[in-house]
Amino acid sequence: MKIGPSSGKPHAAIVAEASAWFVEFRAGDVNGEARQRFIEWLRRSPEHIQAYLEVYGVWTELPTSDPEGKIDTASLIARARSEADVVSLSPGNPLSPQTSSSAESRMLRQRPRRAVLAIASLALLALVAVRFWGIVDFGGAYSTGIGEQRTVQLADGSTVELNVRSRIQVHLTDHQRDVTLLEGQALFRVAKDNLRPFVVRAGDAQVRAVGTEFDVYRKQSATVVTVVEGRVEAYDGSGSAGAAAIVLTAGEQLTVLPHAATKPTRTDTMAATAWVQKRLIFEETPLGDVAEEFNRYNRRPLAIDDRDLQKLKISGVYSSTDPASLINFLRSQSSIQVIETQNQVRIIRREKH
Repeated sequence: MKIGPSSGKPHAAIVAEASAWFVEFRAGDVNGEARQRFIEWLRRSPEHIQAYLEVYGVWTELPTSDPEGKIDTASLIARARSEADVVSLSPGNPLSPQTSSSAESRMLRQRPRRAVLAIASLALLALVAVRFWGIVDFGGAYSTGIGEQRTVQLADGSTVELNVRSRIQVHLTDHQRDVTLLEGQALFRVAKDNLRPFVVRAGDAQVRAVGTEFDVYRKQSATVVTVVEGRVEAYDGSGSAGAAAIVLTAGEQLTVLPHAATKPTRTDTMAATAWVQKRLIFEETPLGDVAEEFNRYNRRPLAIDDRDLQKLKISGVYSSTDPASLINFLRSQSSIQVIETQNQVRIIRREKH
């Protein structure tokens, strides 16, 4: 398959054509002749492929009407069946597919086939993009659950390692590579591209890089940026106009609070990225912070009600996949009592006798 040169059309016109094709495929009304025209349209120019992918990317980023999955589908179906104007498609009903006209029956039978054709067309588009552009991913949303980690390969050659309970939104353009860390922690290994800076936004922090490796941890009250290799520019206040860049080099760490940032400090990058090796490293860390970290990896959270106990400093190296490694350590402390239930692990102060 050979891709032609630039079409010479305005980008808006190409996007309009791509949108028309996308709507046809979504509707499932594309026959064999139309599919051939679509393939020929793709062949005319790489701009056509890019425009179609842009339309598809916008579609996938649209919010749903039920983002949290709170709609009870079963109850809605039951309610619909109870309405007087709803006709059951049971075998004995004269309007059922089994007894409807042959034309209607063919339409009903073709619906799954049309859906398959639409999916196959999108798959074909992805294969064409991989074959000619070497693209792995064009962006989108990615997330992990409790105890789950994953690696995301981006289209520009960069990789993102997501820690547990983390979410990112990726948007790649010809001018910039944007990633929003909505929750959790991620390690970025950025492919060098002087023409397209790599920008990560997390809460009040913004990090700008070209080719480097750095870790961003969005905590409840602050965002921590750690540079493993290379250098980055960090901003507070979400990179507002006029904000001065804070330059971080390898081995430096920065904590960004709401509308403020600490001075860069030297840090142990191995400890900051130990989660990649499924380890938790604490060095004189308040027990409250230890619990916050532990709870991201485990379904039975640590619960500490005593504020003074939350300030107790903890050190050590523990397994993020074995909760017992930390719990047994806490049990060994003379000032702490551990009470395990089915739903949580409570830490209380041990009473003196």
